[in-house]
Amino acid sequence: MEAKFLLLYERFENWFFSFLPNFISALFILVVGYYLSRILSKYISKAVIKATKDETLGEFLKNVVFVAVLILTIITALSNLGVQTTSIIAVLGTAGLAIALSLKDSLSNLASGILLVVLRHFNKGDTISVGSIIGKVDSINLFQTKLTTPDNQIVILPNSSIVSAPIINVNANATRRMDLIFGIGYASDLRKAKQILEEILKDDEYVLDEPAPVIGVNALNSSSVDLIVRFWVKSENFFTANITMQQKVKMRFDEEGIEIPYNKLDINLNQALLGNQQ
Repeated sequence: MEAKFLLLYERFENWFFSFLPNFISALFILVVGYYLSRILSKYISKAVIKATKDETLGEFLKNVVFVAVLILTIITALSNLGVQTTSIIAVLGTAGLAIALSLKDSLSNLASGILLVVLRHFNKGDTISVGSIIGKVDSINLFQTKLTTPDNQIVILPNSSIVSAPIINVNANATRRMDLIFGIGYASDLRKAKQILEEILKDDEYVLDEPAPVIGVNALNSSSVDLIVRFWVKSENFFTANITMQQKVKMRFDEEGIEIPYNKLDINLNQALLGNQQ
């Protein structure tokens, strides 16, 4: 019994000391490969951002390079341990179809993420509208895009839902046109109202001189004459200009006696008919 135990111990000892160098080298490969993937991905990201000035592309390639190098490191470490990596790759290839079918939504998001980066419909920092959601782009990752809404909520959108929906890049251009409509009463002085609007536009800090603002009658409604005010502002000032402009117009119209009517119904009584009924 003791001899058998010694034989097993010698076999284990021989296997352990023959396996130990490979295990240490595989562990070394994993550690070096991990740090190499981090350093290489960061270096490529910085180089791409410096060359293209595109943070979105740089961050995307950073994630891709990190994952690719890490997978290559794991395969190399397994090969160093004596594992037949060719067999593993073949098995993974065979299982790839089943994995692809079960993860078709994730793969769709991955493909959509690549399209977003390549086509560059928007970049990090842009404000976009996707369906009913409006927000500032924080990051474009492999599978999802993160937005921050104007009221500071975080929205995570699958990349496939963005690619398949109409995308409005709110601040892709440096300037935007604003169209505001102000209704005045039929008894109000139209020329005076237009003059007031011209003065407000001229003095407003957000209104650009070129293209020149336009003021005109947009519609003759049942209870109001609708004036359209069309002017251009810088994209970053759009929402502020919208709020301040309407406030200024309301205050000036009140000061100058220009009526801003609300829906109402005028009833005229026929005195002759009333006299007959009495």
